Amino acid sequence: MKRMDSQIVVIGGGLAGLAAAHRLRGAGLRVVVVERAPVVGGRARTDQVGGYRIELGAEFLASFYSRTLALIAELGLSSELQRIPRSSAILRAGRFYELWPNARAAFTPLLDLRQKLRLSHLVGSLLRHAIELDPQAIQKAHLVDDRSVSSYARTHLSEELLEYLLQPAISGIFYWTPERTSRAIMLIALRAGLSRPLGLQLLTLREGLGRLGRALAERLDVRASAEVVAVQRAPGGGYLVQARAGAAELPLHADGLVVATTASEVPKLLPWLDAERQAFFRAVRYSSTVNLAVGLHGQLPRHLYGLLFPRRETPFLASATVQSVKGTSFAPDRHDLICLHLSGPATVALHQYDDATLSRLMLSDLRRLAPAYDPTPTLHMQRLYRCAEALPEFDVGSFQRLARFARGAIEPERMVFAGDYLGGPFVEGAVTSGQQAAERLLTQLGH
Repeated sequence: MKRMDSQIVVIGGGLAGLAAAHRLRGAGLRVVVVERAPVVGGRARTDQVGGYRIELGAEFLASFYSRTLALIAELGLSSELQRIPRSSAILRAGRFYELWPNARAAFTPLLDLRQKLRLSHLVGSLLRHAIELDPQAIQKAHLVDDRSVSSYARTHLSEELLEYLLQPAISGIFYWTPERTSRAIMLIALRAGLSRPLGLQLLTLREGLGRLGRALAERLDVRASAEVVAVQRAPGGGYLVQARAGAAELPLHADGLVVATTASEVPKLLPWLDAERQAFFRAVRYSSTVNLAVGLHGQLPRHLYGLLFPRRETPFLASATVQSVKGTSFAPDRHDLICLHLSGPATVALHQYDDATLSRLMLSDLRRLAPAYDPTPTLHMQRLYRCAEALPEFDVGSFQRLARFARGAIEPERMVFAGDYLGGPFVEGAVTSGQQAAERLLTQLGH
């Protein structure tokens, strides 16, 4: 293997940064990862509270995550993969209608035959644009980045399909609204999910998804609890990175730089970027949510993993997930764990309320909508987490911007960017963007 003396600095220890660092380290480069938080993983971390494992962002892996699953195998973690054995359901008029991630979904009584027939237009769109709907290169979908999901549904499907099929899934998984979601990302997700002969399968790791970040970090030089405060071009080439860990200064010289922060951090970190590049990052918006994790004595119903709540049923909750369905390691023996998530609009509207008030509201809403899942009679633990930047929104115009990025219009010399805002709003998008960023930097360095 050819080895180089170049030192690469990766700013950000989320999955995108760690995946980039892993690839660069494997190519023989010296790599330092600088992470502001005390632990790695970014929005794919697992908290442990009193024997409960709580996912602080991503909650599952999907069977079409080819790069992520290959990385898990490379790290020797394949034996820790667990299939989530239950599906999700959408609430309608007091009843949950199960949606299987395979062909059985066509038989759900959630929608009548007339509504199901209207879905043929959606199937036609998937077939017509199959080549452009590549989850490994999402910028190809710029040709269908022409209208929002709500506009598309109201024109070609129906209001009912929008409000009781598309909107609950978009809000429950991504915390977006269909009015601010490009139909391109909807088509990409649908094509990827339907591409598996056995249907979409959801997976997790035995110790939670935070295990992946920790496994990557074990093989890398990671400086945690270190915040990058300035990045400047070095007189002789490369970059000078000034970080601070507590009271200690941490100056680093980088022959190449991977910036794997959220898009919103880039203009603060690199104020010297020109106006065109600044505008690219400022255009990225993020959804927000509140995650209330509640542990209880005893067990909740276990025939469903995810509960999705349409906005026509409630303005507050977007989803709830029964974590112990994933496996026995997610809750202590004879206990259970359920996580409630506020919708994006509700999180914005209620941001001024304190944790106790939000917890009461969320539990009250769950009790009204799904009384069988009410954990309060035997409540054992509760912890509330606020996520101001849950997932990047892929609104109309996002894919046009990504196409410009792919043409090389944004990255300066020897600096690459990585993050789910570039690769897609899921773990696979973060991993893919990190690996692809590493490949671009290796090319620039002539490696």
